[in-house]
Amino acid sequence: MKKFFYRVDKGDSLCSVSERFDIPVVKIIKDNRLSREIEEGDMLYLEKDEGYKVYTVLPTDTVEKIAAANNTSAERILQENGIPYVYFSQKILLSEKIT
Repeated sequence: MKKFFYRVDKGDSLCSVSERFDIPVVKIIKDNRLSREIEEGDMLYLEKDEGYKVYTVLPTDTVEKIAAANNTSAERILQENGIPYVYFSQKILLSEKIT
């Protein structure tokens, strides 16, 4: 597991940090206990799990379709990511141990 800190630059958003480091937004929010949007100068703790792969949701994806393709359940994907549903371009974590 790779762990590091990142100082938020001008113009950064949760989405741009997520894209840059390939870490889902929900994980950044959870790891940093964020209750607001990030601002320039904020320090974020970032953790890249090695036991998981990051998957970017496609326009035609459903959580059930993603689950079937990865030999898991929709409920497990939602629970592991702490989300109620998936949407296009969202980054989610998938356990590599079950793929």
